[in-house]
Amino acid sequence: MYWRIIVKLVKAKIYGFGKWVDQEFDFKSDYQVIFGSNEAGKTTLLNFIKSILFGFASGRGENKFLQYKPKNSSKYGGELEFLSDDQSHWLVKRIEGKGDGELSLFHDGQHVPDSLIKEIVGSFTKDDFENTHVFDDKNIFSIYGLDENQLETEIMSVGAVGSKEWLATADKFNQAAETIYKKRGQKQPLVAKLKERDDLLAEKAEFDNQQVAYKRVTEQLAKTQNDFDTNEKLLEPISKKENGLRNLDKKWVRYEQFQMASPVDEEVQISSEDWENFLTDNQELSTLAETSTTSRVATLNNVEKAILENYRQHQKRLDYIRNQKFELQNLQFHRDDMKAKLLKVDAQVDQLFKDNPQLSEDMQPLTSQELEDITPEPNTKNYNLPLIITIAAVILMFVTSNPLKMIFAVVAIACGVWYWYQGRNKKLESDGNFPFLQQKGYLNLTRENILNLQSTVIQLANFRTSQKSLVDGIDAIEVDLNKWRNILIELNVLDKSYKKDNYNEQIEKYFSNLDQIKARADLNEQNESATQKMTDNRNQRLQTINEEINQIVAKYQLPSVESFVQLHTRQVRNQSTLNQIKQDKAFLGDDLSNLQQYSNHDALINDLNQVVAQKTELTEKNNQLSRQMGSLKEQMQQIFDNKQYQKVVDQLAQNKTDIIEYYDDWLAKKLASQWIKEMLNIATENRYPKMIAQATQYFSLLTNKNYNRIDFKNNSIVVWSTNKNQFDVHELSQATTVQLYLSLRLAFVTEISDLIKLPILIDDAFVDFDITRTDNVLKLIKKIAQTNQVIYVTAQEPTDVAYDHILNLEGENK
Repeated sequence: MYWRIIVKLVKAKIYGFGKWVDQEFDFKSDYQVIFGSNEAGKTTLLNFIKSILFGFASGRGENKFLQYKPKNSSKYGGELEFLSDDQSHWLVKRIEGKGDGELSLFHDGQHVPDSLIKEIVGSFTKDDFENTHVFDDKNIFSIYGLDENQLETEIMSVGAVGSKEWLATADKFNQAAETIYKKRGQKQPLVAKLKERDDLLAEKAEFDNQQVAYKRVTEQLAKTQNDFDTNEKLLEPISKKENGLRNLDKKWVRYEQFQMASPVDEEVQISSEDWENFLTDNQELSTLAETSTTSRVATLNNVEKAILENYRQHQKRLDYIRNQKFELQNLQFHRDDMKAKLLKVDAQVDQLFKDNPQLSEDMQPLTSQELEDITPEPNTKNYNLPLIITIAAVILMFVTSNPLKMIFAVVAIACGVWYWYQGRNKKLESDGNFPFLQQKGYLNLTRENILNLQSTVIQLANFRTSQKSLVDGIDAIEVDLNKWRNILIELNVLDKSYKKDNYNEQIEKYFSNLDQIKARADLNEQNESATQKMTDNRNQRLQTINEEINQIVAKYQLPSVESFVQLHTRQVRNQSTLNQIKQDKAFLGDDLSNLQQYSNHDALINDLNQVVAQKTELTEKNNQLSRQMGSLKEQMQQIFDNKQYQKVVDQLAQNKTDIIEYYDDWLAKKLASQWIKEMLNIATENRYPKMIAQATQYFSLLTNKNYNRIDFKNNSIVVWSTNKNQFDVHELSQATTVQLYLSLRLAFVTEISDLIKLPILIDDAFVDFDITRTDNVLKLIKKIAQTNQVIYVTAQEPTDVAYDHILNLEGENK
């Protein structure tokens, strides 16, 4: 198909849709702000655009409230006009009809098949469009009601194909795991087993035959534990101090480098512009010195000479072919169109036979006379009258005299013949013995079936006529195409072995090759004079460049070009030193002031050794206390009564086995859920780097550059602030979360704009934003509108929008 993807909605014409009746709206091709108070019809207008593109809502269930059938008009539907990037116009018309409405599609005023709607909407469904290109308060405010997991799922699913289904599977695994164990659960089996273990341990500590030693050991254990905790508190700040000193030790070499750096100030500084001009002149000087002044053009080979000679012999005919190639394209289009129509008629004929099993191919429509012959007439005639007259005449023949007797005998014979003839005709009619029924294919059918089939037989005859007309038309076009083929072969445009009928492509290739050959032939003729001219221009340019270089060097009062280069080299080296100082200072950061407290590295190492010694002493003490606690716990276990103790030990062993089994099951489901999220995280990160980069720009704009980075980390999305702080999604405010979600969705829409460029519809989705955030949204809309059309409806009058981009609904007919 040669049509291109639609990119701009330019006009909407509403026959009847909700409150709008006989209205037209023009839209700007980049962005359009539609302003109006509540009930002004803003949302109705956006729903009209969705309905014309993807079909009206059904009348079942809650969808009947989304149909927007007008109450003040019998017309329902309208038109949308789009402008393609090749400046052609598409008109999408949809009116009330079966299913989602009766669709009609026009391209530059010509009716085209409805299937070409995919040239506008691609493979998108209405749900796809609403999930990507439509922003309203419903899907924005729904973000506020999500918990942490749901929020991460919603944001991570933006643009990832099938991700919601996989995330739903991950949630199922997680829910299944929580039926086994939940942190604050009560009835889960693993929770119950853990509680049982706590009870058994408590029972183990409450035996009746506990000795006094148990209490003593318990007290010693508590004291030891207290000493251990106290020592642990002392160890924590020492460890932190050690880490800080070790960090300073790692940075000491860079600190010394920072102290030793000493840039030298040059009195004369070469400007970047002069240096760039100097490099450019030197580069051009080298190029001119290495470039030969002889400009040669490759000569034509024998094949190319033959093509050029063939063109000169048949120039008029070949030029005619070049100018008439679109006629050939139209022939192919009409042939393909008639083939499509023929397939449609064939399908209708098949459906006709399927719906009418008694229909046969040889049936022909009956004439009006034949229909009248087989139509039964009302029985108004008295067929017994001849019989009554015959009986009366016979009786009178026997009771009258001779002359009358003969008359009555003749009457009796005539009436008898009449009665017999009527009876015979009646029998023939009742038997339905009409020869034309067999000739026209209605044998063995009742009169009622024959009469009922007449409209179907006429319809079949019409279809056969259409089929013959289409076949004849296709054959005629094929004849014309064969004529074209023979001409192209005769003129060597087409090779005899070419089997396809894509003649236009072959014509384009032939003339493209011919144009190149002609151009090279012309260049060969002009080569000699051009070479001399190039030599003169080269010498003149060499002189000019040398003068420019000398002027630049003289500007800085230097004796030679070498001195100029040496001065710039020193200048670059000095700048490198300044940059290194800056990098060292950034690397040292807040630790610079701490490092400056030490006169030398040995002083720092001395402090570090003292802290390490303190930490070692505290660590050894902790280890000693830990061993003491282990020994005390072992003593406690040996004090219990062996018989009762063994019973509790057995119960604890069985409890441990049960806990392990439940734990394994719980862990498998938890790991499966985490694995799915990790894989989706990797897939999303690998598939959408451009989308994330674009979303980062949008997010930075919406948040006044407070955030400058979006990352995937540990199966979730994190953002970075400008001061390098990291935040998980659920740590953001509600408005910032919406800005992140909006940035990701808009980035996804712009990322797929090379595949589909439907307009972005925004339905007053930012009413919860403050003035600053709303202004940022308008800035983002203007940025996106450079590549994607945006239609934004709002009840708040915009302040920073050009007047011609605002459509005020307050004055429209309601």
